[in-house]
Amino acid sequence: MPANPIVDRTISNSSPFPAPQPLPSSLTAGTVVIVRGRCSRLDAVVDHDDCSELRFDGDDAVRARTLLWPFDRPAPTRTGPPPLRVVRPPGWVAHLRQIQAGDLDVLTPRAAVGDVSVMPFQLAPCLAMARGAPRVLLADEVGLGKTIQCGWIVADLVARNPLARVLIAVPASVKHQWIGELARRFKLALEDIDARRLRARIADLPVDVSPWEPPGLYLSSVDFLKRPDVAASACGALWDLLVVDEAHTAAAPTERHASLSAIAKSACRVVLITATPYSGDNAAFQSMTSLGSTSDPGPIVFRRFRADVGDARVRRHRFATVRLSRGESRFQRLLERYTETVWHDALANTAGARLAMTILRKRALSSAAAAARSLRRRLTLLSTAPSLPQQLGLFDVGELVDDEVDEVALAVPGLRHTAAEERWLKLLIEAADRASLRDSKLRFLLRLVHRLGHEPVVIFTEYRDTLQALATVLPSAMQLHGGMTSVERAAVQAAFNRDGGRLLATDAAAEGLNLQGRCRVVVNFELPWNPARLEQRIGRIDRMGQQRPVHAITITARDTAEHVVITGLVRRLTRIVHTLGTRERLGSLLDEARIAQLVIGRISASAASPDDDVDVGAITLAPLEIGAEERRACALIDARTASLPRYVPVTHLRSRPAMPPGAVVLVVCTLRTAEGFVVARKTVALRLNGRLPRPRSAGETRALASQLLGQVDPSTMLATLAEWCQEVRGRHEASIQRSIDRVRALRGTITGTHGPVQPGLFDRRTLSATASARRADDRLASEYGERIRTLERSQALDAKCEPAAMLMLWP
Repeated sequence: MPANPIVDRTISNSSPFPAPQPLPSSLTAGTVVIVRGRCSRLDAVVDHDDCSELRFDGDDAVRARTLLWPFDRPAPTRTGPPPLRVVRPPGWVAHLRQIQAGDLDVLTPRAAVGDVSVMPFQLAPCLAMARGAPRVLLADEVGLGKTIQCGWIVADLVARNPLARVLIAVPASVKHQWIGELARRFKLALEDIDARRLRARIADLPVDVSPWEPPGLYLSSVDFLKRPDVAASACGALWDLLVVDEAHTAAAPTERHASLSAIAKSACRVVLITATPYSGDNAAFQSMTSLGSTSDPGPIVFRRFRADVGDARVRRHRFATVRLSRGESRFQRLLERYTETVWHDALANTAGARLAMTILRKRALSSAAAAARSLRRRLTLLSTAPSLPQQLGLFDVGELVDDEVDEVALAVPGLRHTAAEERWLKLLIEAADRASLRDSKLRFLLRLVHRLGHEPVVIFTEYRDTLQALATVLPSAMQLHGGMTSVERAAVQAAFNRDGGRLLATDAAAEGLNLQGRCRVVVNFELPWNPARLEQRIGRIDRMGQQRPVHAITITARDTAEHVVITGLVRRLTRIVHTLGTRERLGSLLDEARIAQLVIGRISASAASPDDDVDVGAITLAPLEIGAEERRACALIDARTASLPRYVPVTHLRSRPAMPPGAVVLVVCTLRTAEGFVVARKTVALRLNGRLPRPRSAGETRALASQLLGQVDPSTMLATLAEWCQEVRGRHEASIQRSIDRVRALRGTITGTHGPVQPGLFDRRTLSATASARRADDRLASEYGERIRTLERSQALDAKCEPAAMLMLWP
């Protein structure tokens, strides 16, 4: 066989790929093009080194998309004015409403694409952030739609920047609700990030790329983000928005606060959500409101109540006092003596022992059966397990939301002599068993349910043991507790909202429930020691969408600590009213630790909580009045329009005395950034006087309309709108400048985090880790700089006027 021929090859340093073709000058923002088989309006053009990003608006934001030049090559359909189309008068009026509804000053209408009914007050936080506010605290009363308000903020941000990076930190129990609400109402797809998904992202990305680097909408639980490795990786990304739900649980000193505070320092915007912003602890309140703080004065606080938004429904809340039997009273007295003895004479681990006593007292007030189980478990743990080394802190925990037995806490010894404590526990177990034979609160509940008949009712209890005892006497009732998955909870919630009936639920499953569809009665089997829990329970049915008065019944036992709790709430009411207004409910008065001090430690309310007031100067309370801008944005969103028609509708009518012969031209003036994003849009009417001939065909109508449009001078329109343009430009520049100041402050927090390293003192692994951390900081600082340059480019606004509709009036 002949030898293979040798081919000489010349090695060239030039790229084997041809240089990308430049974007044609005809493809500018506002051009109508043909791309991928359909007509679309080019909304914005973003140039990159090797391509151009083309953003399109469809008929609605659901069909909006982003393409890349030169991979997709749109063909312009016109270079002159928009095409004219003759329509009938009813169709012209419909187009007129759509055009006028498209006027906007701040909020983009592309955020309104899902199944959501909007109220003006719900748009106020979104408008505040659109004006440049870096931090917002949503502290509305339970049931006023804080998730929806946050959804508007996220949707508006994504509409402005499709490549935004958003992190939403929520309790694990409400992740399913957040995903469903934002998908159904705003067509936003949240990516649920847990350990499995984070490992998968790390495996698919280069070693030096953070798993949070790609743009997207990330949802994760607060407890997952507090892990040191997860928090460290999240801090390496520049977040356009950080959302923290139930922000009061992330107050210092906790691991949640430490991790979220670190992440917030790399977030351009921060939204905190809580229905109970202030529980009487000044330090906790100030640490919560300081999340993400740099040089800004503090978050804008939105604290609205039902009366503020025009909801005049009445809530009736009654405390039903039940007289205990002799056996129950004996058990309560014995337990009080035991817990008070441990509280004052505990071993070295005082905080852990007090936490165990708090658990026992709370469970005893729930049901004797629940207390008996906890007492047996404590007796077993003390007799078999050695002293636990865990550092348990009652005041660091804040509140207990788990509906199962906390075995670690129950295992902490309370008395110096183990034998004496075991004798106490055996005596208490015997008394609890006797008391459980006749449960007075359970008997009262059965009578109450019988009187309610077929009325749907939700019965809340704090513990799963009590829930199981209730289920034995109410076998047909549905159940919700902490041992169920999010899918199981969603199925039970849907069944209850559809069929009604009776629902037994614990506090661990109470977050995120929307039960106002058919139910208006809630029964609290015991009084929670954290009053915020009481408000959250009632808030499951007392929320937006509830059409009837809400009835809440809280069952309490006479001559027990529950009466002391209620008295303590009343004592604290004056101070809370002075701080955050006269309309505060029980939900923001005390926390669990102070209740324990009042009930078990016999400490006065003044000693349990200092009387110094919170520093309200660090925050800004948003006005309660609904302004014209909120109402205008509400009308805009209700119109569900995101762009102008792709043609100019033309119609003609016979003139009338009120409408003399001539023509009326609607002209739309838009102010756009350099990238083509529409910041503001305003419609004005131009009157052209004169007698017009009556057109006899659609062709004559278009010809006459084209002739009249040639008489419209855009510069005249811009002169007419000069004051409006100046106002919008000033507001826009101030908003962008606030964003620039925020990003510069964030960039300053990472400057000089790693100093020089002497190689001889460290091993190779340490040097590699230090170099990697320095590269991550440099990359983050570079991203901050690019963000500042992008913001600076978007400060200048270009004005453009174009006809939108024409009405001709012939004699």
